[in-house]
Amino acid sequence: MNKITFNQTYEFDLSGTVSFGDLPTSLVNDMFKDGRVASKFLENHLPIWFPELEFVDQDGYDHISEDGVMYDLKGFTKGGANYAPSAMIGTGRKINVADMHSHANTINYVFSDITEFPKVRVVFKQGTDLVNQYPEGKIKYSEREALFG
Repeated sequence: MNKITFNQTYEFDLSGTVSFGDLPTSLVNDMFKDGRVASKFLENHLPIWFPELEFVDQDGYDHISEDGVMYDLKGFTKGGANYAPSAMIGTGRKINVADMHSHANTINYVFSDITEFPKVRVVFKQGTDLVNQYPEGKIKYSEREALFG
């Protein structure tokens, strides 16, 4: 069990613990490198690693801490990461930078690096810091070590 500390990278090795029926482990691990697959599992697993979090799956955030702080989980994949609200991400959707900044200034974020699954890295970031460091909302893959390092 861990205590949330901002800007500290936590590393977890899920080797040998993830399976699905008769699928080969290598295939399951590759599938979990896709944020669409991994997100629901990680949302539910974060409170196990960080017991002060509760998974609430609300509009605009995924978790709330014991002290009422909201957190949104964002996956870091081979395409990098984006901290814009989910409603602004996807085909045909547009990011409104002012609204994204307004939202980010009220919550915090949890980034999960799944690029080397079954190794998972997790880092907590304050929304206000992200607005200053990544004003466009996008974090490139080349900035991965700066985010998690």
